[in-house]
Amino acid sequence: MTLQEGEFALVEYTLKVKETGEIIETTDRDEAKKANIYDEKERYGPRLIIVGEKRVIPGIEEAIRQLNEGEEKEVVIPPEKGFGKRDQQKIKIIPKTQFIKNGIVPEPGKIVEINGKLATIRAITGGRVIVDFNHPLSGKTLWARVKLVKILKTPPEKLQHLLLRRLPSQIGVDDVKVEYDAKEKYARIVFNEKSLLVPEMQTIRRIVVGEIAKYMRPEVDKIDFIDHVEYGSKKGEKEEASTQQA
Repeated sequence: MTLQEGEFALVEYTLKVKETGEIIETTDRDEAKKANIYDEKERYGPRLIIVGEKRVIPGIEEAIRQLNEGEEKEVVIPPEKGFGKRDQQKIKIIPKTQFIKNGIVPEPGKIVEINGKLATIRAITGGRVIVDFNHPLSGKTLWARVKLVKILKTPPEKLQHLLLRRLPSQIGVDDVKVEYDAKEKYARIVFNEKSLLVPEMQTIRRIVVGEIAKYMRPEVDKIDFIDHVEYGSKKGEKEEASTQQA
């Protein structure tokens, strides 16, 4: 089976530098802790991947496309399907005074932002600083273990995971309920009181509305976002957003 463009899948993967075994990224909490890259803000466990969205490197997406549901495989990823080949044209020499004027003390290995682009300082020679605009992992051959956990088929599943990938890790599956009317192409998304603790919630909702319009038409034409709060034995609902057109 080959996944098609726009399909939704839950995927687990661990990505390493092949030569050293260094873990770069993983969806496994225990692996992240062992590698000292654990981030309490990160959502671990199966991750939503929309085929063709390009949220993962090409080598991982190619592996996902070829997997059957429940299947796992290991792949070796060449630089051109990872973070790219090294490009000598991206290594520049910049006067040290330019850094000083901007309040930056140049040091080898430091990541700096120059004209909106990230670069690594490679060396300092006299009054000149050699900076590298290549991705730090460019030129590296990678290794990945990839598992296709589940292919999402229904609009409620897709909507729930679109939201969860944008929400803080403390918001779980049980905190976001989705009701869907196929005939009306209408979705009612209900959040519990935890959502009130997310300061950027309105921004998240706007982003997700855009993603729904891009990836879920014509399944969804209208959406309501509802905050549901319980006060002891009493229940209250507050409609945060009126019906939105996807």
